Amino acid sequence: MFSECVDDGPTGASVSASDVLEAVAEFESLSKRIAEHFDVLSADDATDAYERLERARKRLALVDAAYVVAMGARLPSMEHRRVAWLAQEFRISRAEARQRVRVVDRLRKAPEPLESVAQDCRMPVLRSKVAEGIIGADAVVKIDKAVRDLPASEHAEISKALDAHVSELVDKVRVDDLGQLPVRLRGMLGLDDPYTDEDRARKRSLKIGPQGPDGMSALTGPVTPRLAAVLRRLQADHARPGGLLEEGAQDVRSPEQRFHDALEAAVHAGFSPGGELKPARGTTTLVTVAHIADVAALVGASPEWTKQFAVPGTGQTVTDTGTRLSLSEVVGDAIAKNSFLQVLGDEGQTLYFGRSRRLGSLAQYLALLGEEGGSSAPGNSTPPAMCDIHHVQSWGAGGGTDLSNLTLVDPGTHRRIDDSRSSEDMWWTLRPDEDNRQLLEEAANVGNPGLGGVRGKDNSLSSNKESIDRVIWIPPKSLDTERRRVANEDPNAFDNPGRWLRRKAKARRERGEAEGEPP
Repeated sequence: MFSECVDDGPTGASVSASDVLEAVAEFESLSKRIAEHFDVLSADDATDAYERLERARKRLALVDAAYVVAMGARLPSMEHRRVAWLAQEFRISRAEARQRVRVVDRLRKAPEPLESVAQDCRMPVLRSKVAEGIIGADAVVKIDKAVRDLPASEHAEISKALDAHVSELVDKVRVDDLGQLPVRLRGMLGLDDPYTDEDRARKRSLKIGPQGPDGMSALTGPVTPRLAAVLRRLQADHARPGGLLEEGAQDVRSPEQRFHDALEAAVHAGFSPGGELKPARGTTTLVTVAHIADVAALVGASPEWTKQFAVPGTGQTVTDTGTRLSLSEVVGDAIAKNSFLQVLGDEGQTLYFGRSRRLGSLAQYLALLGEEGGSSAPGNSTPPAMCDIHHVQSWGAGGGTDLSNLTLVDPGTHRRIDDSRSSEDMWWTLRPDEDNRQLLEEAANVGNPGLGGVRGKDNSLSSNKESIDRVIWIPPKSLDTERRRVANEDPNAFDNPGRWLRRKAKARRERGEAEGEPP
């Protein structure tokens, strides 16, 4: 059924929506069967079958393009937001989501609404090659990038000119070699330097990679000629041998290390409370969190005492940008003069900060950093510096701006929270100590024991008070029809000091109750 729907489309045969939905259901079922039993094939049969599967896999790029077009106004308008939305909704990597978004301009069937002929960047021949299973999304993205790397005013013309040569290209050139297309395209246009300052600004990008096991991160991306000139001036002035060191000190650093140190010094000189570029969160450049045992270990307290409450990565702190630094570096390095260091007790709690204001204070932000370490939304690892402060019980419903009623939430999830708790198609948030008996009863009446509480052995409803989570999250029905409460189990948040200490404290309480000790 599925192959009939795909093959009959170009011939003009009528295919209904129910036909397509039936084909998708059959495709899903068949994919499971193939995956479970593919190993029964001989090597020759497996090769033949794999080639056919690869053709089918490449055709799915047309589905990616059709889906993004079908969603239309439901998707964010900015490309990077569309990528983030797809990655979150379908549990795929941002790289995969970006690839699916990038194929749309080349593979869509119809031009974009209100788009002129001069703006039409579709490539029909390229689309036909995808439909035949000759190339897939990876090749389309490389061709798309080759076009995007040239002046924006020429994109439509370049797309049409390149589309006429697609058959020759994809049949004779390896996918990896498509990255060299810009040179060929410039020759086709007869341009020596087609770039303007606007074109170069459009390509600017800087990315800091995730921390490796050693705590180091890679900094990559194309920079504008202006920034490159400033960086080279900085390199010439302060990254020469002996630069930034005391006079007469021996310099054993490599040129790359000297450049790194010069850039770090320049950033700290300008980006500080007293600098020209001030931090947005108030009076600090970095906020770091440590457990009291870490601090005690640093100053030489009893090793036995520090082991009792040790948390993962003892001797390290976690900043509000999600970066881990050694505690000694935070305390002893020059960066400490622009930093807050928050210390947590063995229950993972900070002081209570009560405010009768709409917005959370800097002190409350600091406390949330230590207790949560990032967005509390399930499946999210956005660091605190990039989060909003959310009222668990809404301000309009009487929820105060107190620490127990505040949580850090990434902006994407924040926009999808229903403060009134009336829409089942949006996220809800509850406090563990909130009086939610009515919510519990209503949930039980509709067969939903997960909302806010659970049924015990005696069929009674339990509350959230023993939860280690500061916030109870109730997902929309689109994610869970029973709307069972969920917590943030993201691996990056697992060793957050506050969460770790609350988990340990709960385990100690449970052990004490099992042994008959008073709580």
